[in-house]
Amino acid sequence: MIGRKTLKQIWIGLFGGMLLLTSCAPAGAATPVSLTQDATATPFPRPTNTSTSLPTGIPTSSITPLPTIPTFTPTFDTSTIVTVTPTPKADCPELDLKVKPEDYLPEKIDWPSPDLTGKILEFLNSGGNSDSLLEKLDQIYRKTEYSGGYAFRDLTGDQAPEFLYVGLHYVGKPIVFSCVNGKYELTATLSGQRDFDFYEMEVDELNFDGIPEVIITGTSGVSHPAHSIYLYRWDGRIFATVGQANILSLRQKQIRDVNGDGMKEVLLIGDNPVCVSCSNFIPQRERTITYSWNGRNFVEMANKFTLPKYRFQAVQDADDAVLEGNYERAIQSYLEIIDDKDLDWWSPERFTYEQTIGDPIIMFIETPSTIPTEELTEYPRLAAYAYYRVVLLYIVQGNELDAEATYKTLQEKFSNDPYGSPYVEMATMFCDAYQSTRKLYNSCAAAIQYATEHPEILIPLGSDYHGWQSHTYVPADVCPFR
Repeated sequence: MIGRKTLKQIWIGLFGGMLLLTSCAPAGAATPVSLTQDATATPFPRPTNTSTSLPTGIPTSSITPLPTIPTFTPTFDTSTIVTVTPTPKADCPELDLKVKPEDYLPEKIDWPSPDLTGKILEFLNSGGNSDSLLEKLDQIYRKTEYSGGYAFRDLTGDQAPEFLYVGLHYVGKPIVFSCVNGKYELTATLSGQRDFDFYEMEVDELNFDGIPEVIITGTSGVSHPAHSIYLYRWDGRIFATVGQANILSLRQKQIRDVNGDGMKEVLLIGDNPVCVSCSNFIPQRERTITYSWNGRNFVEMANKFTLPKYRFQAVQDADDAVLEGNYERAIQSYLEIIDDKDLDWWSPERFTYEQTIGDPIIMFIETPSTIPTEELTEYPRLAAYAYYRVVLLYIVQGNELDAEATYKTLQEKFSNDPYGSPYVEMATMFCDAYQSTRKLYNSCAAAIQYATEHPEILIPLGSDYHGWQSHTYVPADVCPFR
């Protein structure tokens, strides 16, 4: 499946001219307004601030080099559209209205479907009419949920419609008949790598350059089918692949203009199998993957889950929003992690329990005799992490006052909490390094080094017991700014 988003690099020069932080929560500073007002929360005793003395700086030689994060795909620019020069009008067989499709095609298509491509080709080369062929196919062709499709469309700009056809029930890949030297010939086979998928075909003009695209969906498997989507476009010589996507259990495919730029996007909705033997997929959410034209190809523009049910899912959504550069949405999500009482808890014990009650025989795990009780250590860990990430975002945006207030609140609530305090320590490492060096690179290196030395802080954020859709956290994930 498709992985997490990449983040646009934050250049060090972004902070030139910015008022320098004396610290994320400097000693002797006026007490700022707390970031949140939670009247129901029991405040932790305020800890003694152990970082009042400023560090002399982190030697450059001691900083572990950070991996580079690739940049975003550039925003679509209409000037980058690759146009196709229309080819001369094709020479097709002369139309003969006396040729009837019933003389070539059967009265019905039985299971398994016979291969009708030869008969269709013979009908077209005899002067058969496209409208009558479509009318006949409408009567005998029984398209299934995952297979089928046929159409007459001009895919090459030669003013002669191609005929596209998908054989039913594992009997062939989508094919294209084109007029060549006065007759129809099989000119292309459009599909992926698997010969025994069910294939479905759609034709739509997505980028409005005058040449329609062909969208092929290949489906394999039954209980939790895997879907591969291929987008084809005539490039003047061949039908070239201009996009490919994969998703598990595709429930809906939409083709529409999402962002109002006049171009159509392809939306794939699914990724949440439901079957008797799918207990190992929990917890899971429905996902929507959006593919958009960037001037040359269709690329992933968005990858979104439905709203989170569990607090760890909200953490991963917020971190994803940061990677996308949507800081406002990320901050709002982090605050929900802290304040939303409806977000549910998750734990290794709950993971095992949910698996076994769904499918104890297949999982070969004994069903626990009691329902797991709420994991009380998860909240302080995830809430402290959320505060830490908000501090990062405020610093990135030059919002020093809110960064100080957030760091102060983080210290007050979690410095003396055995589960939240490691995240306070990581935040302090980040803030001290930033105060000393004035560089995000060094600050992130300090936070990442802390996570490397304390890998246990990564486990509640995302690991093997968080389900197959979960991201497994590594130290570099705690500070993505370079």
